Amino acid sequence: MKTTLNTLQIELEDIAGASWWRSILASLGSQSGNAYLRFVARVGGERRYTSATFPAPRTLGELPPREEWAPGMTAALDDLDHQIAADGWIRAGVGDQPWAHSYRRSSSV
Repeated sequence: MKTTLNTLQIELEDIAGASWWRSILASLGSQSGNAYLRFVARVGGERRYTSATFPAPRTLGELPPREEWAPGMTAALDDLDHQIAADGWIRAGVGDQPWAHSYRRSSSV
């Protein structure tokens, strides 16, 4: 039996998708021009976990959301962290953004 080490990474995702025109339509369709974001946790590019969504003002460029103007962001991340840990993942590090957590877990193949 072989043991492999799996790595899981949390990322921020705009639920409107990667398409710029879908993002614009989602902003125009929202009551206040917000983007709706969520955190996703991936293993090898495959989505394994998703958080609740939260609104954030759509910004120009790459200004990352902060709890002060993206209410619900911290709660969504905390809930996702708890769900991941409950499944046996161990936090291995934090990246340059507050949500960029990475986890590791061994599995037998």
